[in-house]
Amino acid sequence: MRRNVLRAVVALVAAAAVVAGYLQVHGDFQRWSDESALDGACDGLLDRNVLRDVLGAGAVEVENEERGAGLVGCEVDVHDGGTVEIRILDTPQTGKRPDSLFTGVPRAFAVPVGHGWTGLFGADPGDDAEADLFSVAEYEDVTTSLVLKCTGTSSAKGLYVSVTTTGDASLDDPAERPGFTRIATSTASRVSKARHCGAELGKPVSSLGLPVTEDDYEPLGTADGTCSGIPAAHGMAIATETARGGAPHETCLLADADHRTRYRLEADFGPYAQQQLFLAARRSFGGAPGSGPPAHQRDPGGRMSWTSAKCPDGRALFTLQPSADARERLDYPRSDADLAYERAALRAFAERSAKGHGCSAPATL
Repeated sequence: MRRNVLRAVVALVAAAAVVAGYLQVHGDFQRWSDESALDGACDGLLDRNVLRDVLGAGAVEVENEERGAGLVGCEVDVHDGGTVEIRILDTPQTGKRPDSLFTGVPRAFAVPVGHGWTGLFGADPGDDAEADLFSVAEYEDVTTSLVLKCTGTSSAKGLYVSVTTTGDASLDDPAERPGFTRIATSTASRVSKARHCGAELGKPVSSLGLPVTEDDYEPLGTADGTCSGIPAAHGMAIATETARGGAPHETCLLADADHRTRYRLEADFGPYAQQQLFLAARRSFGGAPGSGPPAHQRDPGGRMSWTSAKCPDGRALFTLQPSADARERLDYPRSDADLAYERAALRAFAERSAKGHGCSAPATL
């Protein structure tokens, strides 16, 4: 009897050793497989350690890899951690793909990354118009986009890095917000080195503002960001703005005293301006912004007024458009007072935006 018990114990110990050995080997293989997948994703341009710090230690799946025409892209899913979609683009290719550059979403304007980076930080609140935009359960995607100006031996004049994250971190927590940028900034650093770009990189992002919602308004007279300096006249009383902070794309909304949006002003720099000019040329309507000297013009239908300026990284483009509702109330040609205010608003917006980016004065309005 004692001998049988001993045999059973020995068998159990042996089985446990086999199982433990299998689990160890399997775990080692899984770790090796995950590390290999991360090291090879997006042409090896991701920092595996940073991605793990942000998304955790779960099993990894890399898919939807894309290459060609100056573009590298991939999607990395980490079990129980989240998903990131990465796009790396040579900036001369911007505009040749629809919506190739991130500008934010209509309900939530992207804000500058700052800290020495030229970039934007924004979120997609999803389809629920009544949702709490920055609740952990409500946002769908968070995107950080960065523009790098190459000064080294790279054949590319510039690079664009965009990282969209879906995960469990809350945008509403200021301490967690900078974590959304870490994959983008580490990828930008590796891309600049790998492509011999020699870009001047920013510092670690220690703080970030929330994306700005359309109902986050203030008196126009107190605006100190993208709407600063625009006259509070001709019925314009309310502004929705973001900080400037070196962002490659800026937005300002002007509304009347009843909070009805009347005008949308936008500024685009570097590849963002390049994309807008490319798209305008494709539309081929008279009076659209062109690639010639800085100028100011209104398109024939009165849909847009624009001006441009010379900048260190090319042309900048500044536009003013009546809102959809305003077009119904302010059919072109509008009154002389309307047109005079539009010129004044665009001039103030463009002058301050151009100055903040080290550009020349915009063309006379």
